[in-house]
Amino acid sequence: MSAAAEQRIGLALSGGGARCLAQVGVLVALEEAGITVDAIAANSSAAIISAIYATIGNAAELKRILLDTDFAKLLDLGASNGLSGHDGIRELLQQHAAGTFEQLAIPLAVPAVDIEKAELLVFSHGPLHEPVCASNAFPGLFTPVNHLGRHLMDGGIINNFPVDVIRTLTTSPVLAVDVRTPIKPDLDLAESEEPTGLLGRVGALLGRNSSETVDILMQAYNITQDRLIQVAMAMHPPDALLKPELPAEIGAQSFDRAEEAMEVGYRSASAALARGLFAQPGQQLQRNTPLGS
Repeated sequence: MSAAAEQRIGLALSGGGARCLAQVGVLVALEEAGITVDAIAANSSAAIISAIYATIGNAAELKRILLDTDFAKLLDLGASNGLSGHDGIRELLQQHAAGTFEQLAIPLAVPAVDIEKAELLVFSHGPLHEPVCASNAFPGLFTPVNHLGRHLMDGGIINNFPVDVIRTLTTSPVLAVDVRTPIKPDLDLAESEEPTGLLGRVGALLGRNSSETVDILMQAYNITQDRLIQVAMAMHPPDALLKPELPAEIGAQSFDRAEEAMEVGYRSASAALARGLFAQPGQQLQRNTPLGS
């Protein structure tokens, strides 16, 4: 066994919807290099991925499970108070993840937000499935999760990259994997002639291009998240940061490109490791080691 096989790290995984599937490829590359993950802090879709991985401890099997998953069936479109409930995700977790945090093979922490009290909660003990569903409950897409008398939603509202949380779980070097949707430099917001009169304005509002509206809302969300994460990274810098070079067209909902996203993550991590991160016997990750861009 090589010296790299003795390397143990903690993982901080950002949210990012379908882009989080690149993190599966990263896990495969880490295992191939003999690197052991001894704790994970993950948000949003990464929380789902991590719950399964922390249960089975096998990245290749994780990849197989997710490639066999029909992501469209994970949406429960019959739910109220939002576009989707969580029954599909609960079923996936029931099939492949432990029932409690204590049963996991790898310690895991999952942030979620009490949407009524504006409070960030971090779950690492007790029932697993409800906190994971809550961490994935993006506002406007999923309904809140009622857990422990609270209405919980996406941890990314406050903390979409839990680089601070992972330090509470492990003293090992921390690798942070960032797959967040980048801020778009050009939304292509075409200017149009202003309608006149009340009816004209109402008609224009109802007929407006919905994709443009979604782009604006997501851009606003991403700008806010980026600023929050800059502060968190400055206060709790990981020992290494990996940003898989996902194509811009792979967005948060691009689950049909799961295999491609996984391959990008695998190549990014493999290339970083090949640059000699563990070239010297007993070498550990150095603070702020750049693994990718």
